[in-house]
Amino acid sequence: MTNHESPDFNQEILLERYQVQQELSKKAGRRSLLARDLQTLELVVVKILSFGNEFEWNDLKLFEREAETLKALSHPAIPRYLNYFELNSPNSKGFALVQSYIPAQSLEVQLKAGRSFSEEEVKELAKAILEILKYLHGRQPPVIHRDIKPSNILLTNRSGNSVGEVYLVDFGSVQTIARTSSTITVVGSYGYMPPEQFNGRATCASDFYSLGATLIYLVTGQHPGDLPQTDLQIEFEQVANISSGFSSWLRRMTEPIASKRLTSAEGALQALEQPGNATYTQARATNSTVGKPPGSKVVLNKNVNFIEIIISPIGSLLNFNRIYIWSLILILPFLFILISIILTGYRSHSYIIFPKLLILIIMFLFLVCFLANNILHILIDFFGEMRLYISRQQISRTFNLFRIERHSPLPSPMQNISQLERTKDIANRPYLIIWAGSRKYEIFTNDANSFPVTLPELDWLAHELSDWLGLPITRE
Repeated sequence: MTNHESPDFNQEILLERYQVQQELSKKAGRRSLLARDLQTLELVVVKILSFGNEFEWNDLKLFEREAETLKALSHPAIPRYLNYFELNSPNSKGFALVQSYIPAQSLEVQLKAGRSFSEEEVKELAKAILEILKYLHGRQPPVIHRDIKPSNILLTNRSGNSVGEVYLVDFGSVQTIARTSSTITVVGSYGYMPPEQFNGRATCASDFYSLGATLIYLVTGQHPGDLPQTDLQIEFEQVANISSGFSSWLRRMTEPIASKRLTSAEGALQALEQPGNATYTQARATNSTVGKPPGSKVVLNKNVNFIEIIISPIGSLLNFNRIYIWSLILILPFLFILISIILTGYRSHSYIIFPKLLILIIMFLFLVCFLANNILHILIDFFGEMRLYISRQQISRTFNLFRIERHSPLPSPMQNISQLERTKDIANRPYLIIWAGSRKYEIFTNDANSFPVTLPELDWLAHELSDWLGLPITRE
């Protein structure tokens, strides 16, 4: 068998225990097989990650994480972990995960076969998945699925008006909030993945977006990626025959800005049972108008890879005055000693002059170092710019003068960003903090600072950062 040929596992016995019955699915480097456990005689699913041309080490990390997660979970609507072993057979080399078999078709298969869903059935399905997410997100640490879509939802035993039993499968993209990494893994599926997940960041609210997009597929019959969008919001109402209350709920689930989205399974269930939230509709209309204030000189650049904010100085005299005062404090004794040496030096002996000269030289060097260290600050405060830059790798805030950069604070890994806080200083003036571990990157409205923004600019930048980072804006 060459590297380009697909292995045939039919009737092969893996680990001298699992007899392969048929192949269920196949994608790059991975296969799902239906097998019979010769010890229990039960049907099981064997998921295989093969070494080959398409293998990447990151695939193994995700595969092992799936096994770890399933081993720790116990829920009737989630496949049970049964075994995990290294595979070394004539057909394939790699790793295998064994889990319980659920005899049901995926939602995707049923949709393609022509099955349709009433609004009540879609709501029933939504409640069932939310109950599963309530369990997953309630774990310590919370478990985020990150790939909810029709092919990962199984339905069985449909009867009467009941949608049937609902199962959530394929935890190959799962993540726990406690995990941190020096690299970003972007996982998910086009059309079902929220904006923040493109940046490698996922929260519990990310699963709600994916669920909402899946339900939109059910009520429209169209892939969410094929529907029009306005400011990244999926526009589905024109092709969905559903009540206004349910439509409003789906909009809340698929808000592109994570901070505006429903953030807990309990809250989503409660909102689903209490449709027609006029307060939310009004709040959304108000929040959607947050944009760059007219006449603002703040520059904002962003795409899926970075967000950059550039703020020009107002020429604050605060640092200038502080440096001027300290310079006087240092210069006055320097001049006093210098004059003393000039007036008395020619009548004094060397043993009297020498200590004064030594003190004079030390003070002179200290003064030069002080001025050299602070003159750049003064020039930046009047002629430079402040640049806040966040990429998929790190966050940095620099004060730039031509091509000279001064970091304050030092850069931090992007994965350390944990909170976007809007707070106030001791004078009750609002400002914004991006917390990255113990470091904070601030944007001020205080005009005593050399790079302040106006209050409308602060609100605009806060919402842009919240949108890009996928973090809610917390308030003091």
